[in-house]
Amino acid sequence: MGSQAVEPTPPVPPVDLTSLAGLPFTKMTGSGNDFVFFDGRLTPLARVTSPEVIRRICNRNNGIGADGLVVLEPAGDGAAVTIHYFNSDGSPADLCGNATLCSTALAAQLDMASPAGMRLTTGAGVISSRLTGHGPGQLPEIDLQPVMDVRPTVDIERAPGEQAVGFAMAGIPHLVVLCEDAEAVPLRERGPVLRHHPSQGAAGANVNWVSRQRDGRWRYRTFERGVEGETLACGTGAVATAVLLSAWGLAAGPAVTILTSSGRELQVRLPTAGGENAAAEGRGQPSLRGEGRVVFRGVIAAL
Repeated sequence: MGSQAVEPTPPVPPVDLTSLAGLPFTKMTGSGNDFVFFDGRLTPLARVTSPEVIRRICNRNNGIGADGLVVLEPAGDGAAVTIHYFNSDGSPADLCGNATLCSTALAAQLDMASPAGMRLTTGAGVISSRLTGHGPGQLPEIDLQPVMDVRPTVDIERAPGEQAVGFAMAGIPHLVVLCEDAEAVPLRERGPVLRHHPSQGAAGANVNWVSRQRDGRWRYRTFERGVEGETLACGTGAVATAVLLSAWGLAAGPAVTILTSSGRELQVRLPTAGGENAAAEGRGQPSLRGEGRVVFRGVIAAL
């Protein structure tokens, strides 16, 4: 059988980064988890969501710098706003808890939704949210979909200082590691090992280490896929952590306070209707309350 000539693959045209000049953006932070936001009514989704553009924008040395990029668009399915979320490496993600907290705050500021209550469409389903409190203490709060596939024990060999390893699907997959001291975890070395552990399949999982503080709060640290490093906070990770603490019998009551690496707190309220194990059994919606703060607004000049 004769050989056939192989057609050369046409080159991929480079992204015209000059087309980004003049685009307005908002930089936000949720407990140190930071994002670049675009208003989809002004900036077409396709203009800023190619992987190369996202990587350039999120680059902390030559771009704006962020853990992720978000485009907010008006939704036409009964929800007020659609959230398009992308990790800093350009990959899309179904859900980011802190980005959803920030989206709640920004959607209210942009008059895209009512601060008293709104519905947000995400890749993980429709989420209800609102602004709570008054004045400087006002914070966004979101109701997530029930946490699924909660496994208090996962067959992963524990490293020194690790006491238990569990799994929960809080919109995206999370491993949660109960440990003696989250501050002492060698996260740069241990993080990639667990994030890509064979038990988590090809996509892998986020990894959270949690330990109890003397004041009763829980300190956690997260190695986040798509960022491929430690982030200062992870909203869905805080929810997964609270659910696993409940499943392990360590959460005292439905409200769990999680201390992030930025020094700010995330409050997770677990569902109680149907018994104290409701959250671990995938019944009821946990809520997450935390920071959603505008750091600055700007216009792209050059990337």
